[in-house]
Amino acid sequence: MKRGPTHGVVSLAALDLRRRADHRSELRSQLLLGEVVKVLGVSRDGKWWRVVNLADGYAGWVRSWGMVGTTARRSARWARRARARVVVSYAEVRAGRGAGAQVSPLFWNSRLIVGRARSGLRPAELPDARRGWVEERAVELGRGRRAPLTDRVRRLLGVPYLWGGRTPMGMDCSAFTQQVMVEQGVRLPRDVQEQYSSSRALRSGERPRVGDLVFFGPPRGKVGHVGLVLGAEYYAHARGRVRISSVDSTNPLWDKELSVQFRGYRRPISNS
Repeated sequence: MKRGPTHGVVSLAALDLRRRADHRSELRSQLLLGEVVKVLGVSRDGKWWRVVNLADGYAGWVRSWGMVGTTARRSARWARRARARVVVSYAEVRAGRGAGAQVSPLFWNSRLIVGRARSGLRPAELPDARRGWVEERAVELGRGRRAPLTDRVRRLLGVPYLWGGRTPMGMDCSAFTQQVMVEQGVRLPRDVQEQYSSSRALRSGERPRVGDLVFFGPPRGKVGHVGLVLGAEYYAHARGRVRISSVDSTNPLWDKELSVQFRGYRRPISNS
């Protein structure tokens, strides 16, 4: 591997993060526009970068065409300025204030720089300096409004399961919990086992509450599936698609196959 930039900012709406520097390699995760990475290495031909996502510590290989190479100082400056978070499943930056050409799609929880709203639109700047306009309703500045957890789950129902996926076009179980909770101000690791390890078991007599995590897996071995507690014995999870299930065996939404793998509830440690 040859030397390259020390940091980078994701400039595509979703950038595949693969186990090896090969399009046929396993999709480990996806990076969202505006996320900052540390560059661990560059392939000999310069087409692939090995990076770690500073948002969740997940590492892998990405194509260089989806990154803007930068320094630690400049990437930190981008992170400070990119205060706008996408709060809808899908939006677009367009070249004109009317029906201009598309500059870039945007997925939920992406970050960008925006200016003052004008007639329902905001001027937007992307990490690679492309500019355009985005609907005012599609973004929130700073902490802004947070959709209630149950409302966000409702909006995601039916999203297809995609191993390694991290957008409303397709996501896996741990990406679903991660992305819902980061909107609530709680940062979770990317991997199911890491989410299990970084959360705490409920204390004796403590009841699960909305936003707790529910885990499943074989009696012996690592946990392999995670969902979000919705209350009243219901939980949401990505299994085939984002859906709602119940731990109550008399409920029509009971997932019989998962029930035998129930590993318990755990509470995320707030780090907002």
